[in-house]
Amino acid sequence: MRTAPMLQFPLDEYEQRINNLYSVLEKGGFTAALLTNEDNLRYFCDYRSALWNNEYESPAMLVAVPGRLVLVTSTRTVQTALATCCLDEGDIFAYDGFGEAACPEALAPAIVDTLRKLGAVSGKLGTEIGPVTRMRITYNDRAAIFDALPGLESVDVSMDLLGLRQIKSPREIDVMRQNCRIAVDAFKIAADKVVLGETTEEDFYHNYAAASYDLGADDFSLQLVVEFGPDRMQPNGVAGPRVYSDPDWCIFADSGPTLKGYASDMIRMAKLAPPTAEQQRLMDIVLGCHALVVPMIKPGTTFKEVVEASDNYMREKGADGFCMTIGLLGHGFGQDVHEPPMITLSTEGCFKKGMVFTLEPTLLHPTEGQFAIENNYTVTEDGCELLTPQLQGFYIPERS
Repeated sequence: MRTAPMLQFPLDEYEQRINNLYSVLEKGGFTAALLTNEDNLRYFCDYRSALWNNEYESPAMLVAVPGRLVLVTSTRTVQTALATCCLDEGDIFAYDGFGEAACPEALAPAIVDTLRKLGAVSGKLGTEIGPVTRMRITYNDRAAIFDALPGLESVDVSMDLLGLRQIKSPREIDVMRQNCRIAVDAFKIAADKVVLGETTEEDFYHNYAAASYDLGADDFSLQLVVEFGPDRMQPNGVAGPRVYSDPDWCIFADSGPTLKGYASDMIRMAKLAPPTAEQQRLMDIVLGCHALVVPMIKPGTTFKEVVEASDNYMREKGADGFCMTIGLLGHGFGQDVHEPPMITLSTEGCFKKGMVFTLEPTLLHPTEGQFAIENNYTVTEDGCELLTPQLQGFYIPERS
């Protein structure tokens, strides 16, 4: 392994991740694994390319066997691999036309050749075919690989890999802590720029994105959700041309930027006028839910316990009829905005030290609109740390 010029973590971070990958292969009895998704390539070796944004390209894939990890890419993009990827040059296999839209016939033979070179021609081939993942490969290419190597059996390895990625290292948590603060600070900057009768939802999004980059973020994995007014209850909708034309309207924003490949996912709300009594009552219900369940969370607390407590609280407050998060209170996140574990009534398992997750109690009131505060947390030795401490409740920009 080597320290590539653009490597984003120290080399020992990737050494640990790759060793964990080898342990998964050995424990599961896998002959090899084929990893095709951007998140897995970035996680295990930090390979990066702008071509991931083109759904017709597959810029690189990883083939792992116990004790060795190989990057497969095109001869035309080897320099990209050498600039970003921590693998030694001898572990970067380059093939003419690999993954390129103009040369679709090149991909499957390259993977077959790599597997043969590594002696992986029979047994279990770990693939990303789990319940929440999919391979970045065409049906025909996948079929061609297994036709050429009939001794291989496709077996899901994705849930094991997501299990590794659920537990963040101290370095990962440091990056996510920084990014979560950027996410909320950018909301404040964008809200401070709102002008009654002029600012559109799209303007807010653009101001938020600019502020995020100015504060140090480097990308977005999900477009910011922005909604003005009580009738814009569109969870995960997109910013539109609506103008902020009533100071009693709420400004609602959801998601956040990324930093070094790690997402943030906050919800914050603002207004240009103080909240009405009913708006404040609904916000207090949301904040009360956080106050109730957060002290429960520590290593060993089950997801079900926390969701049950939230659901019972919403019933006691008479909000269960318009609470969007009954039965589902939050989710993990990391390199993607939505990752396991899902914090639901039906999710088996418990919180573990190093998990990073959101809680987003959300009300969809029929006349008042959408109310939520989504906070980001990480599980510590004996509790959890709030990663988004700023702007709890309504933010009211000061006007001179």
